[in-house]
Amino acid sequence: MTIAMNPITRDRARGLLLGLALGDALGAPFEGRALVSADDLLAEERAPSRLVHTDDTALALVLAGHLADHRDTTLLDEDVLAREFAEAWRAEPWRGYGEGTPRVFGLITAGVPWADATRAFYQGQGSFGNGAAMRVAPVALVATSLHHAAELARRTAAVTHAHKHGQHGAACQAAATYLALRSDPARPLAVPAFLHDLSRVVRSAPWHEKFDRVAELVRHRPDPEHAGRALGNDASALGSVPTALLAFLTYPDRADEAIRYGVRAGGDTDTIAAMAGALAGARTGAGSLPEKWLRRLDISGRLWSLADHLT
Repeated sequence: MTIAMNPITRDRARGLLLGLALGDALGAPFEGRALVSADDLLAEERAPSRLVHTDDTALALVLAGHLADHRDTTLLDEDVLAREFAEAWRAEPWRGYGEGTPRVFGLITAGVPWADATRAFYQGQGSFGNGAAMRVAPVALVATSLHHAAELARRTAAVTHAHKHGQHGAACQAAATYLALRSDPARPLAVPAFLHDLSRVVRSAPWHEKFDRVAELVRHRPDPEHAGRALGNDASALGSVPTALLAFLTYPDRADEAIRYGVRAGGDTDTIAAMAGALAGARTGAGSLPEKWLRRLDISGRLWSLADHLT
């Protein structure tokens, strides 16, 4: 391991979950936009309305709760987790789920085994979307090593995403969260070492090409619109997880700026900002998140409690 490991604190665990939810809720109003102006985002930040989360946070909550319930036993039970995901969708189908996920959840709800449900669409290959990556950050709170984080991530991804890129995206986000959570915030983040560690657990040429591109872009600090064009900002794992990673690595010590960068990259704004927020919140802690945002977040208390149960 090239990144020095530091103990998890409750503040950083809370920052992980709260950063995820804030990125999700702030990005949601702009989902699908090719461009998000700084003025439009500022207006949303200053709005008096509640910040309402989408499916990104809803499923992260399910996963966090599952991990908390199983921490002293199996840690992860895929059969139970698949049913819990499907139940969350059935209870709140209006949360903004993408086209493919409800179809999988519908089959699981009908009693189809998740291993069959995940391959029922996309010519039997399964989804390569970012749904598994957007929810996966909580596994970093219970993983015992970087490789364990990636392994758990792939297992949580498999219940809805059979495609290797859907699982690679979850492994990348979980491993990045693990590293961010245990990095030393008193020292500058070592970006080359960070990306090197990710390449060790995500063994895929297309992903390594993205990591190389992220390394190049970090040095030049492009505007978020350019980043979205260069790395992708769609709902695929390969076309969004690297952009969220760039948002974090550009602003590793400013969770608010990492979230703004994710939103302004355009496209799948809520998911990209949620992943960036989880990473930056894990490094800097809940205390670094804007209080005015937290006061507006609809589920701050529940996230706070779950984080404490996982640390």
